[in-house]
Amino acid sequence: MASRAETLQQNYEPRPDPQELTSNPDPSQNSSTNVDYEPHPEHSIKVSPEREKIVKAITSLYSGSASEEDMHVYAQEAIYDDPWSYCDTRYKIAGQWYGTQNHMDRTCRMVYGS
Repeated sequence: MASRAETLQQNYEPRPDPQELTSNPDPSQNSSTNVDYEPHPEHSIKVSPEREKIVKAITSLYSGSASEEDMHVYAQEAIYDDPWSYCDTRYKIAGQWYGTQNHMDRTCRMVYGS
């Protein structure tokens, strides 16, 4: 039986094949890793308005502007797992984001969707 975290990941965090998404059908246009680094917006995955709101909140968090509203993109029992930390509640995740600026010398804000 799958754990709750495994079930959430399988159902809500699709992981498409990056080679399939980024390779060019013309092999001469790919790098040695078979990745085409030229942007192709027409191949972008369409995002629903609900997920767009999530993307904007997460982008704000990564840019160093964590707000309480941004934190509510996470469920109360959300799991956040990256190379720096593992958090299993929104409260712990908030600590991760608010602490990021203490560990970084400088953050740059890039506006998503501009």
